[in-house]
Amino acid sequence: MSGGHAALGAAILERRRATRILERGPFRFFSGVVIVQGIHMFEHVLQLIQVFAWNVPDDDALGLLGYVFELQGTEEWLHLVFNLALLTSLYILLGPIRAASPSIVPRWGYLVYLFGAAGLETWHQVEHLVIISRVLMNSGCPCPGIGDAALGVTDTVLHFVYNLVVYSAMLVPFFFVFRFKRFGREALR
Repeated sequence: MSGGHAALGAAILERRRATRILERGPFRFFSGVVIVQGIHMFEHVLQLIQVFAWNVPDDDALGLLGYVFELQGTEEWLHLVFNLALLTSLYILLGPIRAASPSIVPRWGYLVYLFGAAGLETWHQVEHLVIISRVLMNSGCPCPGIGDAALGVTDTVLHFVYNLVVYSAMLVPFFFVFRFKRFGREALR
């Protein structure tokens, strides 16, 4: 194969990798993760409303699903499992989003995703492991994590902020992927 053909082959392969996120399966997966995390955000907003508008004690403000999936008097098991699934999904999407950068997702958008979504969610999962270890030690709550104890804020507020940052960081590359899928090359102009 001549140098020109090899370069053309490499360019085609790179284009195929860059557009993988636009394929039906990866795009639906990314869309599903965004939708499910949006629902999770609603749960955290509802917890804030329960605490600050309805005066529900912080440890009793479980959102909606927390009351259904309550175990040991807490919704923390639900959060542990959900956040592990979210973190796994963010890691699965890391490769396709990286490959789409910079042709579909700007480099800064990938970095926002890498640090703001995957990075912070990794820390968030560590927080949930600490919380669950305390649930096990106490047979329920009190079960402070690292951040809420260190910062002097409630876990309801802190985990809302964690999820808001992670969700916002997910939406950045999703915006560019969605726009490119919808409008094609015109989206880059």
